[in-house]
Amino acid sequence: MRPSKRKVPQQINAFTARTHLGQLIKQVSENGATYVVTKKGKPKVVIVGVKEYEDLLEILAEQHDRGFQKALRESAAQIKRGEVSSIAALRAIYRKRLR
Repeated sequence: MRPSKRKVPQQINAFTARTHLGQLIKQVSENGATYVVTKKGKPKVVIVGVKEYEDLLEILAEQHDRGFQKALRESAAQIKRGEVSSIAALRAIYRKRLR
């Protein structure tokens, strides 16, 4: 997993989000901002960039992929033996297996 450079999500009420949507989109797409939109003080939705959303989908898919989980367990043993140096290396190995 790569180091997180994400900013702490900012809360914004639905009215403000609606009236400043263009500015929010710019902040999210250009600066990596994340917003939690609230209604009556309760969180309702999150506005995140496309890349972050795709990353979250990939993480969810990996968590539910039994083959990937098995490969993770196998790689832990490989790392202990010094055969694999990182999670990125494991992902590369796993992606090769899928082809």
